[in-house]
Amino acid sequence: MAVPESIRPLHSVPNGAPLSHVAKEEAALGNAHLEKWRSLVDEFREKAQQLERDERNSCPACTAEERARVAEAQHFMESSGIGEALCDLVWDIRRFVAWSCHARDRPVPPEYTELEMVADNMKDFAIRFAYRGRRYGLTFREHVASHPDPHADTRGEAYLLADGTAVFGVAMASRPGAAYDDWHPTTIEAFRPGGWIADLLEMHREHQRCRQAMEAKARDEVTSRRAAMISLE
Repeated sequence: MAVPESIRPLHSVPNGAPLSHVAKEEAALGNAHLEKWRSLVDEFREKAQQLERDERNSCPACTAEERARVAEAQHFMESSGIGEALCDLVWDIRRFVAWSCHARDRPVPPEYTELEMVADNMKDFAIRFAYRGRRYGLTFREHVASHPDPHADTRGEAYLLADGTAVFGVAMASRPGAAYDDWHPTTIEAFRPGGWIADLLEMHREHQRCRQAMEAKARDEVTSRRAAMISLE
């Protein structure tokens, strides 16, 4: 009984057919399957992109007015310095929590009280603290890729909470090879104006003052060592 072409196995060889001819037919059939698969993938990708565009254009949160508000908040974050302030504060407060528990010789600034590590998974942590009696919280999460690129920026996000409510959030990035606490804001993710802005900027000014003092002390020590090496005595 002859086998119909529609159900004949790919590698079946008709009686008397040259092997080279069969190989060419199989290659042609394989290429046809591949091209069909690629066409389906391209069609699916195009439909998915179109759905995403349609959803974005029809979403009330993506109207021109809302986009303008987001752009204004982004500009305020960049011009005021609150984005950089939050990126620095995350690591300052994390150090203060550690000092309060394990390093009594490293005094925590008296403005910071009630320091508590709520959750700590190294690259995903949450902290509660009070600054001059006002209650705040911080969360940080690093986005860990399944196949990280050693030459790409590391991405993450941080949020500041006031009385349990998220009032400010940023997406952030760290350059390849940078120190663990060297992060910079990229885009604003949440923003509710309030008295926390003045506190955040004040905390950041103190951070900068301490860093400048440490850098000056380090420079002075290097200068002293160099002077000792060239003494004329």
